[in-house]
Amino acid sequence: MKHLIFSIVLLGGLSLYGQNLHVGIKLQKTHLMYWENGISARYTFSSFKPGQFYVGLDYVTSRLGTALGSNALKQDNYTVSAAWYFRKEKAFRIVTNLNTGYFHADVEEEIFRELPHNAFLLSPEVGLCYIFRSLPLAMNLGAGYNINLVEEGRSPGTLQPLFYNLGIYYKI
Repeated sequence: MKHLIFSIVLLGGLSLYGQNLHVGIKLQKTHLMYWENGISARYTFSSFKPGQFYVGLDYVTSRLGTALGSNALKQDNYTVSAAWYFRKEKAFRIVTNLNTGYFHADVEEEIFRELPHNAFLLSPEVGLCYIFRSLPLAMNLGAGYNINLVEEGRSPGTLQPLFYNLGIYYKI
């Protein structure tokens, strides 16, 4: 919960600096595994490829998804990203992302502490975006692949390679 509060405060502070900030929710599904939901922000610079190049910050967690009200493993993903939006003059856009960040699975029980539960994230992603012309809203639909950067058996078992997500953003 402290991570969520920190992220909200950070995103709120960023909103003071520009009109090119998009803040929203992100719903993410790891293929054949958990739902992980959270918050997301995208910023495009007015001085460099506005509306085409974005940097982003995401926090998604199973605590707000599959683990909410169940005994599913609680895991957190913290990512930063760089995105390129093709066809910036159109409402439908093709999006490519390069995400990097940190994954943590909260194993809770002492007997599981020896199992890998942290990982560095690197994931290319491709998707579609729809920018509403009459509303300050955007929707991103994407699919990504977590590249395993360590030898087999050294990454957390619940960190699966394929994931899908839906982001709904409000332009501030």
